[in-house]
Amino acid sequence: MSDQLSAAAAALGIPESLVERSAAARAAETGSSADEILTAWAGGEAAPTPTRLADEAPEPETAPVPEAPTEEPATPEVVIETPPPPAAKPAAPVPAGPYKPPVLVGARDNPMIVLAAAVGLFAVIFLVGFVGPSFQGEAPGTRTSEIQYSARALDGRGVYASLNCGSCHTQLVRPVIADVGLGAVTVHDTNQVIGTRRFGPDLSNVGARLSESQLEAVVIGLGEHPAYVLSSENVSALVAYLAESQTAEATGG
Repeated sequence: MSDQLSAAAAALGIPESLVERSAAARAAETGSSADEILTAWAGGEAAPTPTRLADEAPEPETAPVPEAPTEEPATPEVVIETPPPPAAKPAAPVPAGPYKPPVLVGARDNPMIVLAAAVGLFAVIFLVGFVGPSFQGEAPGTRTSEIQYSARALDGRGVYASLNCGSCHTQLVRPVIADVGLGAVTVHDTNQVIGTRRFGPDLSNVGARLSESQLEAVVIGLGEHPAYVLSSENVSALVAYLAESQTAEATGG
């Protein structure tokens, strides 16, 4: 038996002790003898599957092979084509010196436009401030600036004009804030001497502010006013003209 055991162990490539126990177990299962089993194994026949003994170490379990993941259909990639950058322009050649400093050229001035605008603005101011107030309005209640002078006062108006009193005094009240309190506004039908400049006070309503004696003292130079060498008749006529210049008493016409 020992020869058969050695031959069977050599043929199977396993230890004799294991072959011996396996042959005994196969014999018990099949009803054959252990020698027959060993003879069959030693002769190259199909070796019976040895029964695993209780004291043998368990064979290592084979780890389950993970299933291959189901492949999802690949999402097609969207490729956005970027336009190629514009070709760089070739740099202009730098001219060789000598160099001239840069000259800033602006818009050309037109002094005639500025002059025309200034003249137009002055004309508008003149019309609104001086010419406009001299026209009589058509609104109800508009009153006249014409004063009912006496014959002697009309002679005095001539003396007033001959002395050029209108170069320093006006007899014109404008509808502006600066002339508030001077008297009634002068309109186009006035028979007073309008005057050209107002260095002294406005005399359109001077008769309501000064008495005849005060007016005579001013005319002959008793105050700060320049004295005029006039005849008594001319002084009397001039004082009468100024005393009767009371536009505040003019009534509607």
